[in-house]
Formats: sequence, structure tokens, C-alpha cells
Amino acid sequence: METKQTSLWNSKKQVKKGNIGEQIVKAHLENNGLIVYKPLTDGSHPFDNLCANDREIFIVEVKTKEARAYYPDTGINIQHFNRYMEVKKKHNIKIYLFFVDAANAKIYGEELDNLIKPVKVKGNQYPLNQNEIIYFPLENMKIIAELSQAQCNLIKVYNTKNYIGASKF
Repeated sequence: METKQTSLWNSKKQVKKGNIGEQIVKAHLENNGLIVYKPLTDGSHPFDNLCANDREIFIVEVKTKEARAYYPDTGINIQHFNRYMEVKKKHNIKIYLFFVDAANAKIYGEELDNLIKPVKVKGNQYPLNQNEIIYFPLENMKIIAELSQAQCNLIKVYNTKNYIGASKF
């Protein structure tokens, strides 16, 4: 049963955009033999997906956002990052961050332990913490999949920023 508060949340452009990215990643993971578990409870949850197969269990967190235009990176809210790190430490589980980037027509990402390794890229020391966002360099990420033009167009309908000139892989 959807409450008024849940309905308001689900009507936000950024939530609709995020839901599209999560569905694209879920389909990709399932097509690669993983079982994807999602929260059934409405409201805030510590992560998007728990994924499993016969060999492993891990968390996948999906961000539907483009790389920054003038830096070879992308990032997440530092509060979310800290929450993921707490979950990782407490439960000793791998956490993967996937970025669904309609400007570059790609899904890319990496396991959190690899993203937090210090590295210098174009004069910036990463991970880079600016304005409550922690940024990770694109060169530390793997390309997971290509997005179709139809998927990109569907995501771009919900963009709240102009990403023309986004960083390219």
C-alpha cells in the first residue's frame, strides 16, 4: 500500500531516473546469472541490491548519474559512502558501486575497496572529497555494459542538470 509520503517520493524526477538505472542494472545482473534481492519495505534502506549466485554474495549500489563534465570522475554523497563503509565493515561483505551514465551510454563501476585506493589523476588526488561528495576517477572503474540509445533517452527525460560535454571514457 503506497502512502502519500511514498507517493510524493516516487514522483520526484531523480527517483524516477534512479529507478530506471536500477532496473537496467538488475536486468544486466540477472542476465549474467545472478539472483538480485531488493528491499520490500518502503522508505530508506542501507543498500539497493543484495546479489548472489552459488559462489558469492555481495551488495550492488546503483547511481544513475553522469560523470562530471570537467573532471574525469564521478561521485556519491559522503553520507551514503560512510553508510556503505559501515555496512561493509560490520558484515564483511563486498560492495560494488555501479554508475548508469546516459551521457556516455555506459554502465561502469567497481568494488568499493578498489575505488578507495589512493591514486593521482590529472593533478587531483583521489578519492576526492568536495562539498559533501566523494569522487572516484573513471580510470579506476570497469565498463560493465553499454546502454542502448533508447535507454539513454529514457534516462535523459529525468535529467535535472545539463550534462553536455560529460567526461568520456
